[in-house]
Amino acid sequence: MPVLTFKVSEPEARVIRAKARATRSSLSAYLRRAALGRPPDNRPVKVVRRRHPVSGLIYNAAASRRTVTDDEIRAALADFP
Repeated sequence: MPVLTFKVSEPEARVIRAKARATRSSLSAYLRRAALGRPPDNRPVKVVRRRHPVSGLIYNAAASRRTVTDDEIRAALADFP
């Protein structure tokens, strides 16, 4: 497969990489879609299952990319004995 290269400034590179991450695709796939005008493919996100280091239970590490705040943790543990 042919390889294309081009130069951009550091700020431009950061913006392009951020946009690729926002679409949850690789940099190559993002640039290919942008250059060829293709709509993004809606492939499911890869499921990553790991064992919890304390409980040993299997959990899906990719299920949520949301960050939990300290306030949410305190609220969840408020009723804990």
